[in-house]
Amino acid sequence: MEKSSGKPNFARLKALRAAALALGALVFAGAGWQMGVFTRPEVATVVLAFAFASIAFSALFYFGALLTEGSLQKYILRDETVIKDETVDMVTHTAPSGDDETDRWVKTYVFARNLFGLSLLPLAILGYLFFFS
Repeated sequence: MEKSSGKPNFARLKALRAAALALGALVFAGAGWQMGVFTRPEVATVVLAFAFASIAFSALFYFGALLTEGSLQKYILRDETVIKDETVDMVTHTAPSGDDETDRWVKTYVFARNLFGLSLLPLAILGYLFFFS
């Protein structure tokens, strides 16, 4: 099937997003069950379960979209770390595609990409706190 333009396959992206959300919910439920979040919730275990779920969601959506719809990557121009007082923001600059739906999917793609990248360090810190505190 030939694409007439450089637009991504929106139906495939919607299916990928639904699968990633389902996997994230499944991982949260599984991790929550394994760590006792639903029977004796603690802040660390709830945050860990949520971190596992967000990594699962973002990894599936980001890498799935990268493999199946690599055309979204061409809209990312650069990443920038902005330090304002005591906060650090990761800003991703994107190029406009000229199509509102494509721009929305690029934003979702960038969100999943940043979520995956930024979830790993807090997960390591929380893991350390969970096992050694």
